[in-house]
Amino acid sequence: MAVTINASTSAGLVQTADTSGELALQTAGTTAVSISSGQVATFAQAPVLPAASIPQAALAANVAGNGPAFSAYAGATTSVSNNTFTKVLFSVENFDTNNNFASSTFTPTVAGYYQINANISFPVTTGTRIALYKNGAVYVINSADGSSGVLDAQGHTAALIYCNGSTDYIEVYAYSNGNGTTTVSASATATQFSGAMIRSA
Repeated sequence: MAVTINASTSAGLVQTADTSGELALQTAGTTAVSISSGQVATFAQAPVLPAASIPQAALAANVAGNGPAFSAYAGATTSVSNNTFTKVLFSVENFDTNNNFASSTFTPTVAGYYQINANISFPVTTGTRIALYKNGAVYVINSADGSSGVLDAQGHTAALIYCNGSTDYIEVYAYSNGNGTTTVSASATATQFSGAMIRSA
């Protein structure tokens, strides 16, 4: 048995006591939650919590939860002037879970640490770079040069970046030197931009 507290439809709140050290919470005579003497709670049905009732910061360590994530690719080429860092345009979204990606810019609205990845493809093989920009300034930069026998320069860069959830934003920039005005290729597989929250702030 157990001590029961029942919300009765006829008699109001009814309590029945014993010495088992267990507790049963009932509605209309049916147990919804039972708590053992060892303080283990058992629910008759899975608990339903209101949307956004548990903030990211309240989650246990190593739990990412439902932080923002996105993936996009270049549906059209981006023209890059010689010796000039140029923002790469990613016009097609694969997904954008929290509507934080717009105008080729990721502006997450949840503070935390984000894994950001970018790939680009140039129709030239030398003198090219790819960079992640945070708030309009270079955060990390890598070579996008090709190699012997490769028709295009392929570049990849990635970083773990803290974003404050309000004003911080991330973009991808490309650079070409010695090739004149060139283009970042439009490609669903070779010119991509993605990111996901991996830990809350």
